[in-house]
Amino acid sequence: MTRSRIPEQSRAAWWLFVIALGLVVAFAVYSYIGTAVLGLFIYYAVRPPFRRINDVVDGRGLAAGITMLTVALPALAVVAWIGLQAVQEIGPALTNYRELLQPYVDVAALTDDPWRAAVDQLRNPGSETFNQAVTAALGLLQAAATGLTHVFIAIAIAFYLLRDQHRIANWFENDVGGEGTASYGYANAVDHDLQTIYFGNVLLVALVAVLALITYNAYNLLAPSALSIPFPTALALATGLASMVPLVVGKVVYVPLVGYLAWAATVTPDASIAYPIGLFVVAFLFLDLIPMTFLLPKVAGRETHVGLVMFGYIVGTLLFGWYGIFLGPLVVVLVLQAVRIVLSELLHSDDVTADVRAAESIGSDPDQAE
Repeated sequence: MTRSRIPEQSRAAWWLFVIALGLVVAFAVYSYIGTAVLGLFIYYAVRPPFRRINDVVDGRGLAAGITMLTVALPALAVVAWIGLQAVQEIGPALTNYRELLQPYVDVAALTDDPWRAAVDQLRNPGSETFNQAVTAALGLLQAAATGLTHVFIAIAIAFYLLRDQHRIANWFENDVGGEGTASYGYANAVDHDLQTIYFGNVLLVALVAVLALITYNAYNLLAPSALSIPFPTALALATGLASMVPLVVGKVVYVPLVGYLAWAATVTPDASIAYPIGLFVVAFLFLDLIPMTFLLPKVAGRETHVGLVMFGYIVGTLLFGWYGIFLGPLVVVLVLQAVRIVLSELLHSDDVTADVRAAESIGSDPDQAE
């Protein structure tokens, strides 16, 4: 079938139509930006196991479904459970600082238990607080349903990206830019950096957090109550997050913790300092030496500048809220690769190519396609 050339007026009309559709899509993504970047994170986090599963099963859709069921959902369940445990541990302690923290944190939501209040009122109806308890319980149900909906959408985004990523890549290569072009190289470099950050660094955080959770709770089972670790789950999360900082890693959490426990042992009668010393040895081995020596080379390539990544995590969270931990690194990678590949050519009015002209050592190269 022959293709007729579109008149310029029709071409302009089509461009306006396409731009309008793009604005609608951009508005939809902006409205659910947290869900979108969470789905993108899940996609990169499970892409390596997906490829292994895809090698042994027939069909990308089946492989994507198995990956979601066996990798993504269990991991999200573990993260949700750890987060709830941390909130339950920290919540009661925040009552002492309610007035100080209330402008920044909803302390009542962390310390009160609307479910328990609702159950108590259902057992003993008749008071004015009955309606309040039911309203609080319904509010929790609504919040839980909303959260599950966002998680479902994020999982769906990751699923379809896994299943159709080859089609997206083929479309991009055919219609946007093929191998050797600046757009193709830029997309490859961004893709590899996001793989490194999302799968590597964040997976390392999760692994160290789980190891810390086991270590701290096992210590509390063995140590006397006077030398027990306060908030073990919350401290395990902090230890995992600290693993993003090279060399420092979990030391920023477990060294002060051991110091506190050692001090408690010296001022507590019949308390042995052997418990803090034992915790230090175990923490150094399992939360520091082993993760950095064996896990880090396997899961994190570290091509991207660590300081910029940390800037993305911290400032992204401060600017955008909870989803900033995913959106911040994405923005950093997009800006970094634009500076490395595009900016120099634009400033010097040169042809834009896939060659790296700046900051050659702090990002992935365009030919490092995943």
